[in-house]
Amino acid sequence: MKHYLIYLPLFLFFSFPLAAQHSTTSEAAVNLEAMFIDGLREKQLGNYDKAAGIFEDFLEKDPNNAAAAYVLSQVYDTLGKSDKAMELGAKAVELDKNNNWYKIYLANLYQKNDRDIDAAALYEELVKQEPHNLDYYRQWAYHLVRAGKPADAIKVYNQLEKKMGVNEETTRHKHTLYMGMGDYKKAAKEIEKLIERFPDKTQYRHLLATFYEQINDKEKARETYRQILELDPEDARAKIALAEEAKGNDDLRFLQSLKPVFENPSTDLDTKIKELIPYVQELSTTQDQDLGNSLLALAAILDEVHPGSAKVQSLMGDVLYYSGQKDKALQHYLKCLEIDDTVWQVWEQTLYLLHEKGAYEELARRAEYALDIFPNQATAYYYYGVAKNELGDAKEALNAFQQALIMASRNQSLRFNILVQSGKAYCSLKQYSKADNAFNEALEMSNRNAVALLHYCRCLSERKDQLDKAMEIAEELIGVVQGDPDAEAAMAEVHYQQAQYDKAAEWLEMAMEHGGSNDPFILERFGDVQFKLGHQTEALEYWKKALENGGQSSSLERKIQEGKLHE
Repeated sequence: MKHYLIYLPLFLFFSFPLAAQHSTTSEAAVNLEAMFIDGLREKQLGNYDKAAGIFEDFLEKDPNNAAAAYVLSQVYDTLGKSDKAMELGAKAVELDKNNNWYKIYLANLYQKNDRDIDAAALYEELVKQEPHNLDYYRQWAYHLVRAGKPADAIKVYNQLEKKMGVNEETTRHKHTLYMGMGDYKKAAKEIEKLIERFPDKTQYRHLLATFYEQINDKEKARETYRQILELDPEDARAKIALAEEAKGNDDLRFLQSLKPVFENPSTDLDTKIKELIPYVQELSTTQDQDLGNSLLALAAILDEVHPGSAKVQSLMGDVLYYSGQKDKALQHYLKCLEIDDTVWQVWEQTLYLLHEKGAYEELARRAEYALDIFPNQATAYYYYGVAKNELGDAKEALNAFQQALIMASRNQSLRFNILVQSGKAYCSLKQYSKADNAFNEALEMSNRNAVALLHYCRCLSERKDQLDKAMEIAEELIGVVQGDPDAEAAMAEVHYQQAQYDKAAEWLEMAMEHGGSNDPFILERFGDVQFKLGHQTEALEYWKKALENGGQSSSLERKIQEGKLHE
């Protein structure tokens, strides 16, 4: 519902004698006029207390001046003195009953102060004065609704309908009010009136069918959808609704029945996608492969029938992601961004997958581009920082993390991740005090978090004077995630730095048994341990395996070439 803006040009105040009922001498009238102008000037300058004093004095000299009462009411409203504002607004209305602007202004004041019944009374007066002003009816009904009198509001809408005829706006208001009152019969009747008035418009029959679904009257909903198909045999929404009603518990058969609808290019794309959303959500929790395959089949039809649609590419990405095909999902998210790069959720999923994949150069490039479009997204700064961290540019990573922290004050999960990554960056720069602070702050937020414990353990292992602390953290980490190769490798690293090579070897063997057999760091460190134990042949074998699996440490190739360990 719109509200009236009250603006009275200054000339209106002077279009009649200010002291008409109490003029004595021309000098007195001039003085009053000067006082009025002074008050208006102070009001315009924002000196509301001064303006209030001037208009109070004015009304003592000319108590029946409606314009002065109106302006003083505005001043008191600005000063937050609601009672005085309403009192003077009512006085202005009483003194000038024919000034509709005063009544509209007072009605707004009443609304602000939860006196909607009084506001409604003012609009009732305005309707009597100007029965052809339709906005007055709307405002009258609006305030009655706010006052908790829906039945009275419906009566006003009925008056409005007599003047305008049956129309969608008024009908929807009445329908909603009847719904709120629990009178479903009359609520339905309102939509039926629209259908009678516009029998060829299927949109109103859809409105009625939706209403019947809301009140769980399935038979009437079905009948309404059948009527829609009689008018338009190709109506996709009606076809889908009747197919879904008949599906029972067989989701896959229902999805298969949608194929003809999805193959029809004239059927609205949003209607098709909307129908699939609940099943994509189900797939996200169940990872049911049969459901995923059915959804992929329909998504593929959409891709063919509606080529170049960002929405279809995003849908394909979601279905593939929840079906466990993350590389293919990433490709469709990237296609979506080529078509439309303005949807942050798609960017977020893309950056997440690039991070998970370990494609750090592309992650840095994509995150930087995302920041051009979404400069206030903390997550974009975070992923840019992660990429730079992994690429060895810790200083640039920290700049990104500092920006992300500023923006992520309310997102505790993101803030935690930023602190852990900041700890890693500080550790790379050998700013160990700052690294400790970052890790400790993260662990205060989640004191047994495996990710924070892992990276803190690695950082502590770099310092000979912190190996006892590193062992303490490693033991806590193993207690949190038993059988995890990264945790076991971290424990091995502490033993390695303590020159306990037999124990380091045991932990690295466990790490390889538990899924770390292709991890280049684990393979390289196991080679180092073998060399320390005097097993040069085995050491060379594992260094080569580390290189084959993507090992990139600065000394790995040199170890292989020279057949010895460099420290």
